[in-house]
Amino acid sequence: MREGDDGFVVRVDRLPAGQSAAIVMVNGEARPWRPWLTVADVLVERGDDARVVATAVNARFVPREARGDTPLWPGDRLVVFSAIVGG
Repeated sequence: MREGDDGFVVRVDRLPAGQSAAIVMVNGEARPWRPWLTVADVLVERGDDARVVATAVNARFVPREARGDTPLWPGDRLVVFSAIVGG
């Protein structure tokens, strides 16, 4: 949870400017937000193989083992990407 948040209650006045529905951005695409939504939930819904992708929320890396415990909040930006190996 974030400082100042009252559990999973979402107030419309906390949504980003111009936004009338609670959403999260996933790789630039707006997706509906719901209470208790986690990074792991989004990966399952998208059909991503959680073993081979990396994730970041609001430009902060989210380790694989923390995805189920990382809640998403309205206006968050989740990036799902494949690591590139080599040089």
